[in-house]
Amino acid sequence: MEKILQGVASVEKGRRLPSVVNSAKCLLSNGVKNIYLVGIGGIGMSGLALLLKNRGFNVKGSDIKENNAVRMLQKEGIEVFIGHRPEQISLDTHLLSYSSAVGRDNVELLEAKEKGIPVLKRGELLWYLCRDKKTIAVGGSHGKTTTTALLSYLLNSLGYEPAVFVGGLPLNYSCNARWGKDHFVIETDESDGSFLEFFPWVSIITNIDYEHLEYYRTIERLEESFLQFAYQTKEKVLGCADDPIVKNVLAKVNGLSFGWGKENKIRGVNFSFTGGSSCFELFINDKFAGSVKIPLLGEYNCLNALAVLAFFYYLGEDLEKVIGSLKNFKGTQRRFQVKEIFRGVTFVDDYAHHPTEIEAVLKAAQSLAPKRLFVIFQPHRFSRVKLLSEKFSRCFQKTTELIITDIYSACEKEIEGIDENFLYSQIKKNFSGRIRYIPKDKLESVVPLCVKEGDLVLGLGAGDINILMENIVHEFKSNSIKP
Repeated sequence: MEKILQGVASVEKGRRLPSVVNSAKCLLSNGVKNIYLVGIGGIGMSGLALLLKNRGFNVKGSDIKENNAVRMLQKEGIEVFIGHRPEQISLDTHLLSYSSAVGRDNVELLEAKEKGIPVLKRGELLWYLCRDKKTIAVGGSHGKTTTTALLSYLLNSLGYEPAVFVGGLPLNYSCNARWGKDHFVIETDESDGSFLEFFPWVSIITNIDYEHLEYYRTIERLEESFLQFAYQTKEKVLGCADDPIVKNVLAKVNGLSFGWGKENKIRGVNFSFTGGSSCFELFINDKFAGSVKIPLLGEYNCLNALAVLAFFYYLGEDLEKVIGSLKNFKGTQRRFQVKEIFRGVTFVDDYAHHPTEIEAVLKAAQSLAPKRLFVIFQPHRFSRVKLLSEKFSRCFQKTTELIITDIYSACEKEIEGIDENFLYSQIKKNFSGRIRYIPKDKLESVVPLCVKEGDLVLGLGAGDINILMENIVHEFKSNSIKP
C-alpha cells in the first residue's frame, strides 16, 4: 500500500496522470475515421460501437459468434464479421480497439500491429470519448451494472441528458449505451485494471471483494488499485463504508459514505420487503430524509439505491423527487429477471457468479417464499472456481435443490484438477439439500421433469446459462401441454 501512496499522494486533485489516453487523444484528433473493434459482440464493446457511431465514426468489427448484440449492431448499420481473420483488417482501418476478453495472440490484433495500425484497449478509447464531460464512474466488485443503470435512469427522469455506458441492458431502454449532452455515467471494469484509465469527476465504489485475483494475485493489490482509482477522481468519491476495504479508501480521500451501518453519512434503516418492492428509511447525517421504495428485490439492491441517493445528495438535487422517480425503474437484464411464470413455476435468470453475489440473490429469492428454491449453477472461469472454492462451498445453504453444470471457461485454459467434479465435492461437504451434476447438454431434457408447482427455478452464472434457461422453459411448457 505504501508504494501506491507514494505514487499518487503527490498528484493534485483534478490533475491527470500520464496515460496512454493522451495517445488516444492525439490519434483520434488526427484524422481517425474508421475504427475496427475486436470482440464487438460483447456487452461492453457493443456499447462502445454505438457511442462511436453516435460520434460520427465509421465502425465495424468482429466476434466469434452471432448473438443479440451482434444483431442489434447490424440493425444499426454496423458491419460485423463472424470469426476473426487477418484479411478483415484493411489498410483503411485507422484504429483498432479490443476488449479484455481478446487474447494478445488474436490474429486481427497481430495483423493490425503488423500493418502499423494504432491499437487501443477498450478502456483507453472509452475514456477519450468521455474526457470532456462530467463523468460519473461506477466501480466495485458487485452491483456496478444496476447502480449505473439506475443512476442514468434517474438523471434522465430529472431532466438531464447524460451519455451512458452500462455493462448490461437496462430494461427501461433498448440499448446499453447512448450519447448525451452533459454528464457521462459509465460502468468501469476493474477485471484487468482498465478502470485506471479513467479520471472521473465523481466516482462510486460499491464494494471491494475477493474477485479477479487471477489478475491482481492478492487482495492488497486489488485495494491499491481502487485507492488509485479514488485518487484519480477529481471531485468526490462515494463508497459503501459497510465494506471495510472501501471504508479504508474513503478515509484517505475524504469520501462520502453510504450503507446500512451507523458510520455512514447516507444511511438506510429498517429494510423490509412488501408487495414486490424493497423498502427502507433514508437517514442523512442521522436525520430522517424519506421513505424509499424500489421495485427490485433484496437488501443488495437497496445498497445500489443508496449509492445513487448519495450522488444526488452530493449534486444538491431534491431527494424527494429522486425517491419518487425510483418506482418506475425496471432493473437490468439478467439481474433477478423473471423469464416466465407457468403452471405455478417461476423461472428466473441472474448473472450472479461470485459467492457473495450468489448468497445475496438466494437471500432475496427466499423473500418470495417459494415451496422450493431450485438452483442451476453454471460456474464461470476455472481460475475463479480454484481461488474461491472455499467460499463456493458455503454460499448455497439457502438452496433446496442444486444442480451444478459445466464450467463456462470464458476463453480460459483448463486448470488441472479444477473441474465440475472438484466443485461438486467442495459444495457437497457443507450442503444439506439435494445436489447433482448435470452436463450442459442434458439440462434441457432433465430439468423440466424435476420442477414442481410452487418452485422458483433460478439459473445462476455469467456464461450462457440465460440461453440454457430459455431452452429449459420452452421444454417445460412443451411437456406441460402434451396430452
